[in-house]
Amino acid sequence: MRSTQPGERLAVGLNDACTIRICGRNADRITVAAVSPQGTFQPLERGSSTGEWRLNDIAAHGEKAGSPLYITADRTGGFVNDSYPIEVDIGGTSFNFPVPSEQLAAVIIAEAYLRDGTRRVKVANEGYTFGIEAFARARHFSVDGIPGRQRRDGNGERWEGGERGGPSAPPGTSLGSGSGVLVAPGIVVTNAHVIEGGSSFKNGRGGNNLTMIAVDPMHDLAILQGDVDGIPLPMRNTAAIWLGESVLAAGYPLMDLLGADLKVSTGNVSGLKGWEGDVARFQFTAPIGSGSSGGAILDESGNLVGITSSSLAHGNLRDRGAISENVNFGIKVSLVHEMLAASGIDIPPQNLSHDNDRRNVVQRLRKSVISILVTS
Repeated sequence: MRSTQPGERLAVGLNDACTIRICGRNADRITVAAVSPQGTFQPLERGSSTGEWRLNDIAAHGEKAGSPLYITADRTGGFVNDSYPIEVDIGGTSFNFPVPSEQLAAVIIAEAYLRDGTRRVKVANEGYTFGIEAFARARHFSVDGIPGRQRRDGNGERWEGGERGGPSAPPGTSLGSGSGVLVAPGIVVTNAHVIEGGSSFKNGRGGNNLTMIAVDPMHDLAILQGDVDGIPLPMRNTAAIWLGESVLAAGYPLMDLLGADLKVSTGNVSGLKGWEGDVARFQFTAPIGSGSSGGAILDESGNLVGITSSSLAHGNLRDRGAISENVNFGIKVSLVHEMLAASGIDIPPQNLSHDNDRRNVVQRLRKSVISILVTS
């Protein structure tokens, strides 16, 4: 058994078979798939034992393909880190793949590619805290074709991925939680992926029901309506964010571990575009966690500049083999404003805040940023 390092290239045969063995916990909750640069997902074949996945011919997936490993139902919590060690057998040689340094719900463990007639496998070790959907959305791939994940289909839920899967959750089953932002009286904005698969939504503070009134899966936004006590946050949609600007992130990450009170972190705008030049998103460095999705990104005076969307927790840049840490993505508030207008929701005139006293800013956030509980 040979140990490998992130970014290492392994020389393999052109048509070698590959077996991936999950040797840690929760192997029955893990799916392994291949994904092409165009976003086509294909599950690997199950092996003879739990946690074993096989690819009989690496060349079957073309000149280039990644191998994501992810939790089948990450709404119930957990990270793939618990499933390590991961052993990969390629052409009869066994390798021990490295454990991610971050807590991740999806890991791209390897990438096979053909160059100058030689087949190589790159030990990728990159991942996403928010799961395989965050990986897909960051690259503008369709999330409908992800093996082993639930999605809406006509009158109910069904599982993608053939024999991998199971029944939909019984009504009333908790699917998880996220964050939301009060932007007008009774109007809450969150991520589409926060409420995906749910039929009942509640404000975590007080348990009042929230009703979905609009959803935009492509841009990962959703609008909910309900009785929410708080002052709507002013949206700074007339003044663009600027590179290096200080920001705060407010939300409810990991409530089962960190408690149900609001969490606020600080950072700065580190990039004005999202993945592959997506101008609807920007990058920021304020630490976030699972459950922060749908939360607020604010300027120093407490004006809303974005909605937390996803996090690239640990990524090996594919073309350079370099490592990029603490890269988070937010949806620009201008897109939120456009979605509200397209949904026929009138936003009362709002005066931007100029009070940058940190205590005052955080105090205003306590009721304006809420937790959202999602059940089937």
